[in-house]
Amino acid sequence: MKIAVLITRSLLGLIYLVFGLEFFFHFLHMPTPAMSKVALGFETGLFGAGYFFPILKVVEILSGLFLLINKYTALFLLIIFPITLNIFLFHAFLEPAGLTMAAPMLLINLFLGYAYRKYYASIFTASPTV
Repeated sequence: MKIAVLITRSLLGLIYLVFGLEFFFHFLHMPTPAMSKVALGFETGLFGAGYFFPILKVVEILSGLFLLINKYTALFLLIIFPITLNIFLFHAFLEPAGLTMAAPMLLINLFLGYAYRKYYASIFTASPTV
């Protein structure tokens, strides 16, 4: 189990670190795939906000880095999960071509959430006291 967690944590961290840095430095030189009208409208709206993608990519870079160095891992898995889920849902409903990468990312994130479940026990306390 420890080896599977190490491999999947490193893989997810590497994915987020590389693609987060790619947004700022454009070193992968990937062709821009054609998108459906709905997907393009969604992405245009997010880019149009001006702040959304830069903040998102900074969060991805930090999360990827902390997953790779294995510090505050449970916290950064929680932070990155909504992003992973949104990537999956975007590709599931708007642009199915990217589902081949989004689905494994979601499965890895869920697996790691399960592996680190003992760190989340206190979050699910029904009536916490101060």
